[in-house]
Amino acid sequence: MADSPDTVELIAGVPFFDGLDGKSRKAIVKEGKEVSFNEGDRVVGEKGSGVGFYLIIDGKVEVRKGPKLLATLGRGEFFGEMSVIDGQPRSADVVAVAQTKCWVLPAWGFAGLIKGHPEVAIPMLKELVKRLRAVEASTGF
Repeated sequence: MADSPDTVELIAGVPFFDGLDGKSRKAIVKEGKEVSFNEGDRVVGEKGSGVGFYLIIDGKVEVRKGPKLLATLGRGEFFGEMSVIDGQPRSADVVAVAQTKCWVLPAWGFAGLIKGHPEVAIPMLKELVKRLRAVEASTGF
């Protein structure tokens, strides 16, 4: 279980968890676990199942669709929110480009979060829309 103060602090900075008090954040952190990846490891694969929501505790990853680099993410940033919500396959590869440690909240824990704390739904929707608009802007859609 991942219940380090550092992880709880990082969760406080994730827009999805804005509405939660410290006690609720600590409870959520205990639902996940910390996982480490070496440079070059594939963290998640495009078209793979949506196992969890990932928060980067330390390190750096690249989000890639085929040969195209979509984003570089580091400490305090997250990915996996779309697949964990809708259960659909991952939309891109995520590869560690440095030694990386993530806190991973499994799909069932994520569902429990929404049911137990519906107030996180609005910031979650806002962040998803923000990311969708960024993709639209970058592709000219």
